[in-house]
Amino acid sequence: MYTQLLMLIALFPVLVYGQDRKPLSKGDCLQPEPYRDYRHCDFNGRDLSAVNLKGSLLSGVNLQNARMPDCNLEGATLKDADLKWAMLSGCRASSADFTNADLFHTNLDDSSIDNADFTKANLFGASLNGVTADRADFSHANLKDISMEESRLTNCNFDQAFMMRAVLIESDLSGSSFHQVVLTGAALEFADFTRADLTGALLNGTTLTETRFRGARLTGSRFVNARMQSPDFTDVIDPPKDLVYD
Repeated sequence: MYTQLLMLIALFPVLVYGQDRKPLSKGDCLQPEPYRDYRHCDFNGRDLSAVNLKGSLLSGVNLQNARMPDCNLEGATLKDADLKWAMLSGCRASSADFTNADLFHTNLDDSSIDNADFTKANLFGASLNGVTADRADFSHANLKDISMEESRLTNCNFDQAFMMRAVLIESDLSGSSFHQVVLTGAALEFADFTRADLTGALLNGTTLTETRFRGARLTGSRFVNARMQSPDFTDVIDPPKDLVYD
């Protein structure tokens, strides 16, 4: 009994507070390293190629025009950060938090962003070609004119995102959720929406050349003036009555 009591006392901080949450040490803005607090820094226009900022705190930080190819942002927090026109191609950013961040025309080509959070982020005109993004969260984000060609976007959350004229050619979006998403005018040639949930989604004027919707839910979705060429609607759930395709 005494041993069990000692074990409970030892575990008490973890049970109450979770993992150790002691504040991160203040980082050196000139020589960044992982697991540091950089909220006092201004990285505007900096060359940070291959920088390792894993687990770091970058909320609200100015990273406009920063060059950060092949960076490591795994588990980093970038809430409200300014990443307009930043170069993040080839970066590792799995589980990073970009909530409400400004990624206007940011380049994330060929990056790994599995489980990353882009809730309410501005990704207008951003480039995410060739990314891997399993279970990433893009809900309520502005994805207008975004380019996401040949990307793996499986099991993602796009609910209520604005994706007008998005380019998703040859991307795998299987198992993802698109509740109330605006995809008007999107380029969806050869994209895979297998088992995706497109409840209430607007796909008006989209290009659907050999686009796959196998087993997808289409409740309340709209395809007005969609340009269709051999799309695959096999076993779709609750298709709209006016859906007509070759």
